[in-house]
Parts: sequence; C-alpha cells; structure tokens
Amino acid sequence: MEMQLGEDKKLPFNMKVVFFAVGGGALSAILALSLVTGSGLALILAYLAPFPLFLVGLGNGGKPAAIAAFAGIVFAILLGGPLSGSVFAVMNTLPCWLAIRLALTSRTQDGREEWFPVGNILVTFAGYGSALFVMALIFLITPTDSIAQMVKDFLSTLIGTVAPSLSAEHKEGFVDQMSLFFPAMVLVSWMLMTTINAVLAQGVLTKSGKALRPSPKYGELTLPDLASWAFVACATVTVVASGDIEYVARNLTVVMALPFLALGLTVVHKLVRMTRFSGALLAAFYLLLLLSIWVALPVIGLGLIEQWIGLRKRIPSQPPFQEND
Repeated sequence: MEMQLGEDKKLPFNMKVVFFAVGGGALSAILALSLVTGSGLALILAYLAPFPLFLVGLGNGGKPAAIAAFAGIVFAILLGGPLSGSVFAVMNTLPCWLAIRLALTSRTQDGREEWFPVGNILVTFAGYGSALFVMALIFLITPTDSIAQMVKDFLSTLIGTVAPSLSAEHKEGFVDQMSLFFPAMVLVSWMLMTTINAVLAQGVLTKSGKALRPSPKYGELTLPDLASWAFVACATVTVVASGDIEYVARNLTVVMALPFLALGLTVVHKLVRMTRFSGALLAAFYLLLLLSIWVALPVIGLGLIEQWIGLRKRIPSQPPFQEND
C-alpha cells in the first residue's frame, strides 16, 4: 500500500487552530530576525526559530503547518524586508514544512501503521542543504575569483568586523583554516539545529498527548541506500578533482556525512549499553564530541559500516553482566 499523508485523517481544523498556526509562524519569524539586534542571546533565539513551526505542524497537520509557514514569511517581510523574508523562507519555513509533510506520511501494512523513516528525513535535509549550497554558488560565483577565495574574502571581512584587534598573522591563519570547510560548517549547523528543534517539538507534543505520530525509536535509525552512494560519490570527486570542483565536493562530503554520524551514534549507544557505567560513559563521550570534531570521524566510520554490514544486529541486546545476575 502506498504511503498517505498523516493529515488526510480527520483532524480538527478551526479558527483556534488557524490562530495558533499564525501565532507560531509569527513567533518563528521574530526569533529568526532577532539576529539583527546583535545581542549575545540573539543567536540562541534564532536557533529556536524552527521550533514553533514544528510544534504547529507535528501537532496539527500539514495544512496548519502551511499556514504557519506563510504567516512566518509575511511577518519576516514586514519586520525585515523582502530579503529577510526570502532567507527566512529558504532556511526555515520550506525545510520545516517539508520535514513535517514527510514525518506525517504513513501507510498501513499487515494491519500495522508504518511511518516515514526518520533516517530518510535526515538524508532529505542533507540533500536540501547541498542543493542550497550549489544554487548559492550559481548566483554568487564570479569568473575571476575561485570559490575558496570568495569564502576567504568573506571571512576576512567578517573577522575584521568582529575582531579588529586580531593581528594580521593570526587573522590569516584563522581564515585559511576556516575557509576549508566553512560552507559545510554553516550547513551542518543549520541541519543540526533544525533536527534538534524537530525532536524537541515531537517530545513536547508526545508528553502532552498531542503528537500526530508516535515518537520514533532513534536507536533503530536506518538510512536509504542512496545516502551511501551520495557520500561515496562526493568523497571520490574530492580525491580526484581539483580547484572549485574539489572545494564543492569536499564540503558536500561533510554535509552528506551527517546522517552517518547519526547512524554511528546509534551504534555507540548500543555498545555503551553493554557496560555497567553506560550513563557516565555516554556523558564523557558527548563531552569529547563537543570538544573535538575529530571524535566524529570514527563515529561516521561506524555509521558507514553499520549501513553496509549491519553492526547493531551483531551486538547482543542484553549486557553480559546482566545475564550473570
């Protein structure tokens, strides 16, 4: 049986829902545009911009989500102008609406309702972010400067504004390092915060009994085969190409690695549960992950191995010390 959208079910749609959707869209726009204030709290508030949109959509369906998205774009235009409205639409409303539509897609098979896999939504985010990157290059690239040089010029201007007292030597070293993966860093940060907001909204709705779909079992995360091919293709181009093509492929490889980082984390969790001090070990692991990006590399490797040969099914479900109790 083909998958059907969750909002095709009989869901309440009245003025209360409409007002809630409009309010959610307006709040999302205000949070996103708080960046223009320049305050230290503004970045945190901007990261929470997708939360009201997910709260509306995952709790009320696709139609209220579309109303919230449209209302958010209108408020963003009124508050910041057409450019702000366009950026808000591309970075917030469209990906959130797409994720909601996919998350609420289900089918009934053998008398059991199956929901659209979360891993497929993660890969969709990665594909969406990659498409944004390529489209931005089409509009911004110039025939004289390379993409890497454009990124360096942007970072130099940014650092000169944020840290004018930084010495020229330190500034040049920082820009050289940051420019290598700066587009990927921006996209990965956006993907992470959008995903975290979706998980938070689903958790709030589940606890309040208003979620339209049951919370997924994140430990059973799976990815489509297409994700492997996309990652391998980007990595291969990075190795064999040079110049602008190599730069784009390198950053796209990092973006396409994020779903495998999530998959690798499920393997880490299952391995750690085999120990007596799983809570403390997980806390220490995530602290290391936050402090050093290099910790993510073996986790991504675990995700790739899990995708290809299935590590989790080879790990016992019960810790060995429990069997001896």
